[in-house]
Parts: sequence; C-alpha cells; structure tokens
Amino acid sequence: MEQAVADRMATGGRQGSPNGDDAEDLDDEEEEEEYEEEDEEDDEPEGKQPEADQVESAESGDCRVTLSGSRRKNAEELITAYLRHLYDTAISQVTASGYSREDIRWCLTVPAIWSDEQKQTMRDIATKAGIPAEDGRLILALEPEAAAHYARVSGVNLTVGNLDDDASLMEPGCRFIVVDCGGGTVDLTAYENGADGRMVEIGLPIGGPHGSEEINRAFRDEHLLDRFGKLEILQDLASEHPDALLDLTEAWERAKLHFGPEESDPIYLTLPTAIDRRIGATVRKRLSRKQNGVTDAIVVTADEARKLFDNVVPDILDLIDEQFKEIENSVGPGSREPVVILVGGFGASPLLQHAVKTHLKDRAQVLVPPDPGAAVLYGAAHFAYEPHTRARRSRLTYGTQYSPEFEENVDPEKYSFTLSTGEKHCKKRFSKLVTRGDLVDTDQEAYHVYVPLEGTSRKLTFGLYSSTEPNPRYVTDAGCEHLGEITIDLKKVMAFALKDRGVALYMRFGETEIKARAVVQKSGEEASTTLRFRTDY
Repeated sequence: MEQAVADRMATGGRQGSPNGDDAEDLDDEEEEEEYEEEDEEDDEPEGKQPEADQVESAESGDCRVTLSGSRRKNAEELITAYLRHLYDTAISQVTASGYSREDIRWCLTVPAIWSDEQKQTMRDIATKAGIPAEDGRLILALEPEAAAHYARVSGVNLTVGNLDDDASLMEPGCRFIVVDCGGGTVDLTAYENGADGRMVEIGLPIGGPHGSEEINRAFRDEHLLDRFGKLEILQDLASEHPDALLDLTEAWERAKLHFGPEESDPIYLTLPTAIDRRIGATVRKRLSRKQNGVTDAIVVTADEARKLFDNVVPDILDLIDEQFKEIENSVGPGSREPVVILVGGFGASPLLQHAVKTHLKDRAQVLVPPDPGAAVLYGAAHFAYEPHTRARRSRLTYGTQYSPEFEENVDPEKYSFTLSTGEKHCKKRFSKLVTRGDLVDTDQEAYHVYVPLEGTSRKLTFGLYSSTEPNPRYVTDAGCEHLGEITIDLKKVMAFALKDRGVALYMRFGETEIKARAVVQKSGEEASTTLRFRTDY
C-alpha cells in the first residue's frame, strides 16, 4: 500500500479544472446546518435525574452543546483572552532570560479526534491572541502523539520475554498504543517504530467524550442530586454560590484520583461554608438519613465511587479493544506485541490503571510513564523541538471538486455545462488526492495539475472534500463532505496562453494539519494560495 501511495504522489497530470471563479461550480452544495438552542423546562420531579447539561449549564455552560451565534463568539473570545495572557506571560519570562520573541517556537496541543475545521479555528484564535502565524513558528500537536514522544524520551522500558530482558520504546519494531485520558476526552493513537526509530502511525486515531469530567458530571447530576433531594436545590446553589459548588466538585476531583480498586473506606468531602449555611433542615435530615448521621460533609461510599467510575471506564476499555482491532492488519516482519501507554491526568487514577491492566491481561503490557498528567506538556516540547513522527494514516479520502470533460452516458446530464468555446464539461467531479487509510509520510505531498477553463478566470477556487469511501466519483456521493475552499491567485499566469496556465496544487496530509500550496507549471513560481475550512461544524 505504501508503494502505491508513493507512486501516486510522485505523478501528477492534467486533471481538468475547477470552474475558476465561476460561482456556478459552488452552487447546489449541501445546505449549511444551523444549530439553535432550545429552551428546556425545569419541571423534573423530585429524585429524577436531570438532563445532562442542566446543572452544568447553571454553573458555567455545557461544553458539549454545539455552540452557535453569540455563545460561540463568547467562547472564542474567552479562549483568545486566555491565550493572550499565556502569550504575554511567556514573552515576559523568555525575554527576561535574554532571548528574543523571534527565538520562540510555539506549540499548542489538540485532541486527536478534532476535525480539520477545529484545528484551523484553534490556529486562528492563537493568531488573534498574538502568537505568530508563520509556518514553523506555531505548531499544533496531537495530544496522544505528544504523550508518545514523552514516553519514548523519558526512559520508560518494557519487559520482553522475562524480567531481565528490557527493551526501549525507541527500538525499531516496537508497537504501542497511546491512551490519553484527560478531563474532557479520551484519545487513542497507535504507532510502530520504523527502521530509523521514528514513529509510523499504524491505526486511525479514535476517541470520545469519556474523560474524567464525565465522572464529575455524574457526581453532580446523580450523587449530589441524591443527597440534596431536589434539582431546584442544586440550581439554587449553582446560581447563588457557584464557587462553593465548584470547590465541592474539585474536592471530589482530587479524591477520585487517589481512589484505588481495593478501597473500602468512604470518601468524606467537607461541605463548603456557603453551602452548609444555605441548606435547610429538610436537606440536613436527608443527609443524616442517607449518610449514617453525617450532615457536614458529602459522603461517597466505595461502592458509590466505583459506580461513578462506571460512567467512563467501560467506554475506555471498549475504545482500547477497537484500537487493537484497528492495528491487527499492520503486523509485519519484526513487529512486536503492542504495548499500551496510559497517560493524561486521568491516567494517574489507580482504579483506571487497574481496570486497563486487568482487561488486557495476557494481551499487552501496560505502561504508565512518570507523571502521566504532564506527559502531553513535556511531550509537546519534545515534538516542537524534534518531531519523531515519520508517517500518519489518512483519516479520510480527500480530494477537490473539479470539472473535467463530460463523459456521455456516464456523467449525469444535470452536471453538464458548456464553456464559451462550446466544450462540454462536468461539474461536481471528485479529484482524489489521498485515500482513507493510506500511510502518508509527513514530508510527502500529493499533487495534481489544473488548468483554468476560461481565459477570463483570474483565480481558481476548489471545493475541498472528504469521503468515507475510497473512490468517490462525484462530490455529492454518499459519504462525501464539503470541508472548505482552496483559492489560487492566477495573476502570475495571465500573460501565458490558456493552455500554459496550468497550476500544480500540492497538498500535505501527513502532518497534524492539512496544508496547501500551488506552483505555476510554466515558470515554477509559487502562486498565492489560501485554504479555509468551513466553520459551521
């Protein structure tokens, strides 16, 4: 497969063209979805579990709700302000050490399951915050991949065969799955070291919203509701004493990271003063009845704590099994049995570690590097300094919308259009650049050559599409999604004859972000190129 991909990327040919700046080529696109918030009535009866976002929304907003309108704008402004403060602090410290701001390379980490649109949004926000936008000055790193870098350079060894036979994660043939368990998401990626010791991605990244915050959410929405008795009480505390409710949740956050699989003692969380004063006699009686007389603290028994962990642990184990299936076909000569590396703040949980090790008994060795909560941070620094990744798997089939000659009895008549020269062409065709699952080197570029159809076109505008299928013919086929637009300025070719105005579009799919550039075929000059993803995801 690797050779086939290399052959395809090494050859480019005339692929027809998009319709230049003709707006007709962008018509008939899928209607953009609009997300509207719906009002919810707080009429839950006593003792009924609230909707997942009711209590959270009362505190600080539910990050799982798709943001639209002013809420999205407010979220982006908050993130921009945060990054701006981070930027100013870093600049102050670095320049005080005798370095200039031009000496800094910035690295932001993002979840592996983020879409290309979300990555671009993060880059745009970082630029608004003052971080340099030039290529190479700001790098985005996938969080589990950064953690893998940390595990490799931190000296973690794995046992091979017997206790006296250790191997390094840097050795050729070593295969490992990184399970990055954070607060919001759990992301998994899998790699094998190549002959040069660099990492080659052997499975598509997977993950989901199964981070430790889901346990905190269950603590609030289930356990606290059970203790206080009414949803209205929780809403009142969230409205009147949000800091106190947050302090109580953070106390649970700290306690749960020390909760082990064999624990039998209950966890006592002292009620913050504001909450202790706010609750009435009825609630206090309920606490006494539920907690064997304890009224000045929230008590979580060992069994109750394990039940709260069950909100995410089974899902994490399922993701690990799914990733194991993903890499089954990647075994080659010299490949070793996979190793699972558990990282992230939640990765420090003794209960989670025990669950993963028990689940993978006799199937894989489970390693937890020193300070797993800081693995992404330290790994990102190593990644920005010297990336160890050589190749990644393409998550989808990618290509552009273009307009080759119309094929009678093959292409639908509704997609036909006629040029000023009388030639008949077909719109909505999918010009494939890379196929889902292809192994793509980080420094490899896929390219095709395109020629404008009309002599008056001063720019080429391509629709960028993805597909879950390997060989779509039209951008309207099932599984295709419109991701954004690529625009190439044709000012540098206008002096040439139309047939000599070919432009080679080069695209990188092996890096953390998709990148595009264009070169004029006749002169070899770079043409101004922009790639913008849709923001209505």
